[in-house]
Amino acid sequence: MKIRFQLYLRVIFSCFLLLVSCVENPEISDLNFYQEELQSTETATGVTLNFSDLGRSKLLLKAPKLIKTIDLNDQLIMECPDGLELIFYDSLKNIESVLIADYGKLFSELQFFIVRENVVFNNYKLDTLYAEELEIDFIKDSVYSEKLVTFSNSEGRITGNKLIANSNFTFFKLSNVSQSHINYNLE
Repeated sequence: MKIRFQLYLRVIFSCFLLLVSCVENPEISDLNFYQEELQSTETATGVTLNFSDLGRSKLLLKAPKLIKTIDLNDQLIMECPDGLELIFYDSLKNIESVLIADYGKLFSELQFFIVRENVVFNNYKLDTLYAEELEIDFIKDSVYSEKLVTFSNSEGRITGNKLIANSNFTFFKLSNVSQSHINYNLE
């Protein structure tokens, strides 16, 4: 019923756009005008968002600027163009991992987050992942990348492409290894 109603509204709106586009008025002929009408956008600064499940904090997002958009499919999209800090909590509200990046975009319906540019991801064991870009699937508790990443811990570091990991790095797989370094303790 909801889908049928949305389809009905889109048909009516399309007919309206067709009718309006036939009018030769330079003020309304710009396509950007129509795109603005189709989306809702809000901007906030100094943002702290707490994402919880049944009252338990799962994530804390801090961003100097957040742009919230609702697309044509009613999906909430949150963009952090000036950087972000994302803190992951375990079930006891202990910090599990922290991610910092210069840019991020969250797709709420898909529970999918893309971060890029100077990405640093630390876990509670002080393992660190440096990346150009990461894709985080919250539903699968998975982190992916097809770009260059470096994983570093007290035992050494490894660099490669095609990363698959969970959000606290207790599991990760890195393919196309280009560099590795192991720290030896010689006594």
